[in-house]
Amino acid sequence: MSVAVLERRTTPPASLRARPPATPRQSLDGDVIIATINREIGETGIHAHTRALSGGLRAAEQSVKIISAFSGAKYWLGVFGVRRLLLDHLNQSWSTRWHRHWHRAALKQNLVKACKAATPAAIIAQCPLSAEAALEVRNQLKLRFPIVAVCHFNHSEATEYREKGELTDERAFQQILALEARVLRRVDAVVYVSSFARNTVENERGLIPKRSAVVWNGIEPLDTTPIDRNSIGLDANDVIITNVGSLEGRKNQVGLLELFSRLAQISPSLKLLLVGDGPDRVAIEARIAELRLNDRVRLLGFRRDVPAILAASDLYIHYAKLENCPVALIEAARAGLPVATVPAGGAAEVLQALRAGVLLDPDDLELSAAKLSVLVANSSVRRSVGAASAEGFRERFTRQAMVSAYLDTLRAAASQA
Repeated sequence: MSVAVLERRTTPPASLRARPPATPRQSLDGDVIIATINREIGETGIHAHTRALSGGLRAAEQSVKIISAFSGAKYWLGVFGVRRLLLDHLNQSWSTRWHRHWHRAALKQNLVKACKAATPAAIIAQCPLSAEAALEVRNQLKLRFPIVAVCHFNHSEATEYREKGELTDERAFQQILALEARVLRRVDAVVYVSSFARNTVENERGLIPKRSAVVWNGIEPLDTTPIDRNSIGLDANDVIITNVGSLEGRKNQVGLLELFSRLAQISPSLKLLLVGDGPDRVAIEARIAELRLNDRVRLLGFRRDVPAILAASDLYIHYAKLENCPVALIEAARAGLPVATVPAGGAAEVLQALRAGVLLDPDDLELSAAKLSVLVANSSVRRSVGAASAEGFRERFTRQAMVSAYLDTLRAAASQA
């Protein structure tokens, strides 16, 4: 199995070396704690990563615990609730600051309790705020164990808050940047989910950690029964393009509609499924009507059966303006779909690693449509490219590959903690 991790070196590695699946011999003594300010159950990319990582560690017979801001006393729920009940309606910046302050405090309290009960083998922190809480707990209790921070953001959490309209306070913005700089330099290792993220943090921002690695997101191989097409208003003869993601500006479904309007002219049986929900739904519905695509586009909303929908699809297009290591793209490859993406963030990196698919140009819709036209028109080409995507997934993006790389990183960090 090919490696999904690139260790930091002075010169780039010559190649990706083969890596065996994680085995019980790789496990560490004691619990690996995955620390997060989020609920354990949810539908964000970080939730998906936590599920895959914890499940993979357990499959490798590594003892693992998920400690979150919600793992302890119930009174914290009332504190957290002030954000939704009051602050969201008053000031988004206040709301974000409240959320970060109190979720960090609750997580720290829960980590203290867990670490007093038994010194962990390591803590994997799912954000800089979680990593800061872990660092303070380790120092407070005078314990020795490695802390590894996972970098899920594209440039900074501060930037992501600002782009969503959740942070307009410049002072708070700079404080988040400073926290990230402080924490990423103090933890024993940083894991990036793409080389794009590493380049952004270490080269563009100049934040050089003690040790770092790139570990692509990994998911478990899955055999899924396709959804009945009739249940979502489609026919057996339809050619289905699917896109999965929250309906928001960064995911760029509106831009995808512009491309689809050109593709729709190629084949009358072509349909587009948009899976997800979010703040841009009304704008997307309006654009569908303006382009007269009402009978060609289905808005499915939030779904828990995404693998079954992908299994019933013919082609996957990822059109986000910026993405780190898109799990939806990996899920599509797992389903054996030909995949296409714009070269934004780490998405092009994933496509290159899959060694199959189509790279699109969002600034040249005619060229992008021409590139996709063969896949739209020819089912045998779709099957061939889809089979190559599935092979690329099995080689580089399985949960086993991800877990093996994390265990290597934890052991290396433990030697210097």
